[in-house]
Amino acid sequence: MSNQTATSLKRNHIFWVIFLAFVLTSCVAEPPAKSDTQTLSDCSLKAAQQSQVEVRKIASAQLKTGTGNSTPVISNAQKFIIPVPAWAQAGEPLVYPQGSDKAGQVILDYEGKPIGDRGFVFFNGKDKSWQAVSGDGNGVIIINEVTQNQAQQLYQKIQEFQPDPNNLTLAQFKQVIDFAQKQLGLVDMYNSTRTFIKEKMTPAIAGEVPKVNGKEVEAYGFKKRDDRDVNQAIYIPGRFVFEGPAASPQEFAEGGVIVEQGGKMRGVQPDIFVRTYRLSDGRPISAVTDLKTQCN
Repeated sequence: MSNQTATSLKRNHIFWVIFLAFVLTSCVAEPPAKSDTQTLSDCSLKAAQQSQVEVRKIASAQLKTGTGNSTPVISNAQKFIIPVPAWAQAGEPLVYPQGSDKAGQVILDYEGKPIGDRGFVFFNGKDKSWQAVSGDGNGVIIINEVTQNQAQQLYQKIQEFQPDPNNLTLAQFKQVIDFAQKQLGLVDMYNSTRTFIKEKMTPAIAGEVPKVNGKEVEAYGFKKRDDRDVNQAIYIPGRFVFEGPAASPQEFAEGGVIVEQGGKMRGVQPDIFVRTYRLSDGRPISAVTDLKTQCN
């Protein structure tokens, strides 16, 4: 074999060694993307390990929504809306009640700002969290998962005191909420605004609009979310507390769903979510594990 031939073979050998090394390096540097199933499995394992040390605290800022991060959904829950009157100084101070870990402290919103000076403080029995709504005439309480029969009973209870819910005194308002919780078993309730109700909700029964003296009472009564209002949902496995819009963190013992609504996030218990939401194309949601998962 001539020196020229040997040199050529050596060069070819070096070329193939370099080429194969490049291919192998590329394969290692770009592993295949994890499937949703693998992500869920990894997150569940991570959550179980963290829960053995302490309860995880998750805030809105830690979560991402959008393509690949969350699942588009629509709410189909029936709700009952009670407008909170403009009580001014007749409302109760918006501070944590006695018995709370933060008793006496001012209740703040999800941005760390006071919800208001006075209004109404209440407990969400489903999330085990204290919540508050300002008594400035702009707030409402949304009672979740209400049947038509329960809605009629709530209308009747309010009318025992006042034809117009905007005229309820604080004491009367408390009796209505107490009736909803203890007599009707409606413990899943949270605060919102009249603007949100007017923009995002429609009558649960078409054409049914509460009126007083022939005039419609806004942001009041038996309603449902507008079917065109698409939200983003994220499933978080394992035990955690969510530091969102509620006055105190929402507790989730066995995973929870965080729903983004108009830029704000709220936690929903898994069983309630499956009953009250569906995919944006109308298909039912069989389990929260069908949703996009985030670990955090």
